[in-house]
Formats: sequence, structure tokens, C-alpha cells
Amino acid sequence: MTLQRLFLAAILIPTLAATPAPPSPAPEPAPAPAPSTAIGLFAQVERAWSAQDAERLSSLVDTTAVRIAIKPGTPLATASTRVAVTFLLQDQLRLVHTQEFRVTRFDCDRKRGFCRAYALWTGDWGGRQGKRAVRVTLTARPRAGLWLLTEIRAED
Repeated sequence: MTLQRLFLAAILIPTLAATPAPPSPAPEPAPAPAPSTAIGLFAQVERAWSAQDAERLSSLVDTTAVRIAIKPGTPLATASTRVAVTFLLQDQLRLVHTQEFRVTRFDCDRKRGFCRAYALWTGDWGGRQGKRAVRVTLTARPRAGLWLLTEIRAED
């Protein structure tokens, strides 16, 4: 009996050792770093907003100075953490079925150290508001070599 076990072990051990391990899950892609140019920032905002990705949008704001009002007609709110920014953005973005978010132009004021982009946000707000287009103004400033949003304002 012992000889049979040894023989069986001698056959199975090399077979088990040669069996490939199951592939490990692919690591999640790291979020793209904040851009070093204003136009790069506005391009990333455009992609994230179109995808309704509040977490990605929140990674592009300066939490020490950001003010947000993405529901037209509401006052600007401050958010001092990424979680708060994500909540403010996600809360509104989930209510709107975004059809398009497109930056139409931007201006930079080198003296005052900021750039402002103007975008058109079209979507279906549902209910009595239905489909509509809203102007969104994005203000950005450089901080530690990166451009970050300091204000997001939607207006009718």
C-alpha cells in the first residue's frame, strides 16, 4: 500500500507543478493624472462629463477652492473633500441623461492666472424640464504645476 502511494505521489507531483496557475485579475487602470495644461484639463472634463463619471470629474478639481453649481439656478456650493465633490456631481449627473457635453471655447487670463472654458451640456432632465441645453462655465487655475478646476457653474 505504501509503495502504491509513493508511486502515485511520484506521478502527481510533477503534473500538479506543471499545471499553470489561474491568471490573476488585471489591475484596475490608474486614473489619469491631472493635466499640466488648461486645454488638457478641459479635454479630460469633457470626456468625464460625457461619460457621467463623477469620480473622474472630482479628481480634476482643487478641493481647497472649488465652488460648484451644476443645477441651473442654484447658488454655488463649496466642497472641501473629493468625497463631497463626487457627491455634489454624482447627485446631479445621475438625474440627467446626458446626450452631449462639448466645450465650445475657452479663454485664458495670464495676468490673473486662470482659464475659463464654456461648454454646452445637452440632456434629458426628465419631467417638465425634459430635453434642454445648459451652458456650463468651468474655471481653472494652475496649482503645483497642474491645472485644476476651481469653479463649475451651470446656467440656463
